[in-house]
Amino acid sequence: MFNIEDLLDEDFSVYPEEVRAYMENFSYNLRETLKEELVEYIGNEMLKDIEINKENFMIKLGSILNNGHKGYNNMSTKVLVDLYLDVKKQEDFIALLEKVSNEV
Repeated sequence: MFNIEDLLDEDFSVYPEEVRAYMENFSYNLRETLKEELVEYIGNEMLKDIEINKENFMIKLGSILNNGHKGYNNMSTKVLVDLYLDVKKQEDFIALLEKVSNEV
């Protein structure tokens, strides 16, 4: 068993080599899946806005263009999880963890 904080911090130094390799692979897959899910969610929200309320779409787009948007690749796993939980339910996150676990 491993500590969730180690996964979020991506610090696997205290684990044996074979466990470390599994955790690094799991962490990579988790990050990639979180990024994909966040892009899909934000993209869908923006597409809804453009169909329903062009003004909201323009506000979101203007915010991204004016203020920039820190890329998901530069964010820590913990920040990605926090962002995901801001827009999705805890049950969705558990399903995501199970999906990633099955892929590893």
